[in-house]
Amino acid sequence: MKRVARWEGGYQAHKSDKGNYNSRGELVGTNWGVAAFVYEAWIKRPPSAEDMKNMKKEEAWQIFQTNFWDNMLGNAIEDQNIGNILFDGYVNHGRTGLRIMQRVLGLKVDGVVGELTIAAINKANAKTLFLTYQQARVDFYKQIVRNKPSQQVFLEGWLRRIYSFKYEVDSNPK
Repeated sequence: MKRVARWEGGYQAHKSDKGNYNSRGELVGTNWGVAAFVYEAWIKRPPSAEDMKNMKKEEAWQIFQTNFWDNMLGNAIEDQNIGNILFDGYVNHGRTGLRIMQRVLGLKVDGVVGELTIAAINKANAKTLFLTYQQARVDFYKQIVRNKPSQQVFLEGWLRRIYSFKYEVDSNPK
């Protein structure tokens, strides 16, 4: 969560970022990496800009834990490198981050991590899977910009984010 928070931390309300809008179409921003629509589901009403600005870091981490890490069965992933980069992909891309992993693994692509996805992740060569997933996310970012050139403003930051993940051999003490 600390690594994700490094890229997602703090309040921002960029008008070109679709994650900054609530269900009423109001630009309310994101905070600590929690998109307006995610926070809306969490608090069960459309958040205001003040709600977003006043979100505590601890609440954001609780949302990350419950809505992302637990939902992707993060504790069942044996290689922490894979867990970290997949968690980041899920936070950054939503279920598309999970779909990208399933595509890389050659699985049925449904955006839901269950027993089959976890088994495939844990069976794969971790470093190869890590690097392949990382490249697939780079390709995804570039496709976003090709499809919507207004998103070019975010590309450099997205690439810095994904390349900040390095496969660490000693990340899995046993």
